[in-house]
Amino acid sequence: MSLTQIALIIHLFCIAMALGIGFSNIVGFRVARGLGDDKALGIAAQREALIPYVDIFFVLIIASGLLLFSAKYNFHAPNVWFHIKMAAVLVWIICYVLMRLRIMKFLAARDMSLVGLIRTYSHIGIGAATLALVFAVMAFAT
Repeated sequence: MSLTQIALIIHLFCIAMALGIGFSNIVGFRVARGLGDDKALGIAAQREALIPYVDIFFVLIIASGLLLFSAKYNFHAPNVWFHIKMAAVLVWIICYVLMRLRIMKFLAARDMSLVGLIRTYSHIGIGAATLALVFAVMAFAT
């Protein structure tokens, strides 16, 4: 097995895990709204417990993506779909970083006014990541 294959396995696995956790967090936000205090706190605790894992997946996605890109394309984009994919990746990265900064503030002060912004960054970020996945298929299907 080559280094490129290993990087691709890591890349795809981390994308799948991060998207899964991202979607589960969005569902958790919605489900928690209609529940009592104890159940809502349980869902919030579950989301908080997943933060370190998503951070690891975030770093691994970027690192393995850069490794794949440098190994396969020597930093030359293969087609226009790849540029569109990278624009979506950039939106995802920006939203993820902004969301994590707000989450850190929220966890420090439990300021509920930050939840709406966290939710907005989460929705935009997961949408951009999903679009990046679709555009990656378009970029590499040829």
